[in-house]
Amino acid sequence: MSIEATSDRAALVIDDTPANRDFLERLLAQAGYRILGASSGAAGMERVKDLDHLALALVDMQLPDTNGLQLTYDLRRRYPDVYIIVATMYDERSLMESVFHKGGNVFLVKPHGFMELYKRLITPNGITLDDRLIIDQYGPRPYNLART
Repeated sequence: MSIEATSDRAALVIDDTPANRDFLERLLAQAGYRILGASSGAAGMERVKDLDHLALALVDMQLPDTNGLQLTYDLRRRYPDVYIIVATMYDERSLMESVFHKGGNVFLVKPHGFMELYKRLITPNGITLDDRLIIDQYGPRPYNLART
């Protein structure tokens, strides 16, 4: 299923660093999403509690009250069709596996990959719910579950 950005599509950005959150909110707004921002997991879940549909969530891995894995799990349960991007500075295989196991679509290593993500968001059929994608300093590549 393709994800298309339109002005009525909600995107949740959860990052506890104000400069990062501001940058990500502006990036997603430029891609055509209506932004809901938060600095903690609890605040993020509060922001979306009344939404029937959430198109996209960009979640920082380390937050003051929770982590990106728990948020990925919670968001996937509440919004089965949400496109989930987990952003982190840690480029670790076990962490990648955990993100995809919890229902994430993209494992994005900061600060690499934000422009690649943006290009995909503004390209028709550039992202799909079937994605299991790693974006890091080497560029985008599909996540292969069979790799060890």
